[in-house]
Amino acid sequence: MASMAAAAIAVAIPGGAQARDSSMDTVTTIDFTEAPANSIVAWPERVPVSDLGVAQQSNEKLAWLLDAKFGMFIHWGLYSGPGEGEWYQHTAKMLPEDYRELAYPISGDQYFSADKYDPGHWAAVAKAAGMRWMCLTTRHHDGFSLFDNPHHNAFTSMQTHKKDFVAEYIQSVREHGLKVGLYFSPICWRYPGYYDVTGTDCKPNVFGYVTESTHKENARVWKSENYAAVKKLMTSYGKIDHVFWDGGWLAEQGSDADGAYFHEPGEYLDPNNPWQISKEYLDYDESGRPLGIMGMVRKYQPDLLCNLRYGWIGDYINQEGGPPTKGPFNTTQVSEKCLTMQKGPWGYSKDCDLHGAFLTRDDIIAYLANCVVRNMFFLLNVGPDRHGQIPPKEEAILRDTGAWLEKVGDAIYGTRCGPWQPVDGEYGFCRKNNKLFIHILKNYNGQTFSVPPIGPLQPARVYDVFSNRSLPFSLNSDRTITISGIDRTANSVDTIVCVQFDKDVMSYAVQPKPLS
Repeated sequence: MASMAAAAIAVAIPGGAQARDSSMDTVTTIDFTEAPANSIVAWPERVPVSDLGVAQQSNEKLAWLLDAKFGMFIHWGLYSGPGEGEWYQHTAKMLPEDYRELAYPISGDQYFSADKYDPGHWAAVAKAAGMRWMCLTTRHHDGFSLFDNPHHNAFTSMQTHKKDFVAEYIQSVREHGLKVGLYFSPICWRYPGYYDVTGTDCKPNVFGYVTESTHKENARVWKSENYAAVKKLMTSYGKIDHVFWDGGWLAEQGSDADGAYFHEPGEYLDPNNPWQISKEYLDYDESGRPLGIMGMVRKYQPDLLCNLRYGWIGDYINQEGGPPTKGPFNTTQVSEKCLTMQKGPWGYSKDCDLHGAFLTRDDIIAYLANCVVRNMFFLLNVGPDRHGQIPPKEEAILRDTGAWLEKVGDAIYGTRCGPWQPVDGEYGFCRKNNKLFIHILKNYNGQTFSVPPIGPLQPARVYDVFSNRSLPFSLNSDRTITISGIDRTANSVDTIVCVQFDKDVMSYAVQPKPLS
């Protein structure tokens, strides 16, 4: 295993507004060649930047999310009735007037009845799974609000079910000692103006909308509904810890940042913007200047953390779906991995439920381990059915994952990545105070492991975290550590070994030298 002291590593450092497009991040190369031999090198820290007049949250405010590591995402809404995923309206090409029937018994076995809705049970499952926060879809792309959206044209659960599902959810999350997260999609298929904001150029769509001059006003009303909805979410439920925006892109084209001219997600609204917010839904700063989305969010929720998918840079970035995370970690930014337990859509799937097509406990552990060693956190989605129940097979897997985390939580929660880069599929490192944790993954072969040079640190004990069994080790003349007797059979997907030192792992860390 090569020492990191003989390497040059390139890391991406966000560069202001351009950071909304990760391909435009500033690349800085870090030189380790001048670091003292056998030393641990400190990686550069995230430097918060401003975009559209709003500064990213500080590292101190982001700390709880990096400490928490594991959260529950919940996709639940009218689409849970048909059981074919959260994009059901789109895939079925249903016009809003037809789709809204899912909120009423007239739709039969596709009826979103919510008759067994029990957010307290959801929270109990999340806590049993070892999750530290939850995030509920308050409004998905179909435009159905699970809360009392005050806009005059909103379509809400208060109208259809006489319930504010979000209020009940937030109360239950808090009662279980978890952090409160909310998902909100700016997209709304109820408005043809989403595909034709100017009223002059309707983009291709599945609903049969064509160019009409009235679409510009329709888009303005949609934008006003978004502002009314966000203000309601930020002002009516107490402290909100986390928001997942999802869909700043217009007409399903381009990037979220490309739609910023329309959404105005920054600090202030432009008085000359062609799509003015209706006066009754505006909000203002102390000087009377109307606020944009993030200006309003920061006014009412100054500690809230959010992602970048409304056109603003975000406090952290997303990595959605796909295979386990690979590549080096990047300490100059904070990143979330999010995916769904179903091997299919994010909203409830009858087919996945019937066939048990879910991630296994070991799948979840592998995803989590790959996040932990890369300065990331992990948001795992469940899809309750039309009644409001998490599929029992999903719940059992989550509880099984929680039982594993009860044994190894010290190597997950509150840790930070490094100090050495991971090797894809084989191993990675994280640390907490005087403990170095080695996550030995499925593709690593052998019962011994060599830790890179540790500088002046003195190892006091080495042990298997799951069993707390001490492991034999030797401190070599080059300041590497050889660990033997590692049992790969009990937890082959992630065998975690801890090296406990006399001092904090980073006590003697050497600052790297930037080359560019």
